[in-house]
Amino acid sequence: MQLNPDELARQIADGEGKNLEFKRGLPGDEKVARTLCAFSNTRGGLLLIGVGDRGELVGAPHPRETMERLRAVAENCLEPSITVQVGTIDLGGQRIVWCSVPISPVRPHAALDEEGEREFVVRVGASNRRATGATLGSLRATYSSGAKLSDTQRQILHWLENRRNDARAPAGDATVGEFAKDHNIGKQRARRAFIELELAGRVVAHGSGMRRAYALP
Repeated sequence: MQLNPDELARQIADGEGKNLEFKRGLPGDEKVARTLCAFSNTRGGLLLIGVGDRGELVGAPHPRETMERLRAVAENCLEPSITVQVGTIDLGGQRIVWCSVPISPVRPHAALDEEGEREFVVRVGASNRRATGATLGSLRATYSSGAKLSDTQRQILHWLENRRNDARAPAGDATVGEFAKDHNIGKQRARRAFIELELAGRVVAHGSGMRRAYALP
């Protein structure tokens, strides 16, 4: 996945939200696991290391080690484990580490503490909250990958397959907006179809906002 610096800067200026969280430095593994868990259980999201609570760019300490630890937390501190994408981007003269978490078709995931205790976490606004009762029940709802596809969903899968096989297709540019433009349909209609495919595990997505990029698993 490739991030657009100008788009990311605009998202940071808008502040933290359901798909975006800032950290000046990487906190303890348990806190990181809760954020990754919440994103994977809800609508996916982007964790930025090296950004203060108010969006100030301070730079990530030890970027390489930070990226390795993010991968390790996703692998070892969530049950079941998840796969994340990580990378760095230069903004305002500072190196920022990003971690992109896709929504999971095998929800719910639990964050594990040092004693191995499990906590189901979801994203509510800009906060991570424990999921209980009806919220936890909704996470356990299954989405059938074998359900009948709509015409728009079939078009999306065909479009993504063609892009995967076309070396000229820009990496990270398979967005809702690009699909809607290519097929001359409304963005809201396209977005609904992408979300349904994502929930069914037919596509995976990274990033947030209009630059959220989709691909086949």
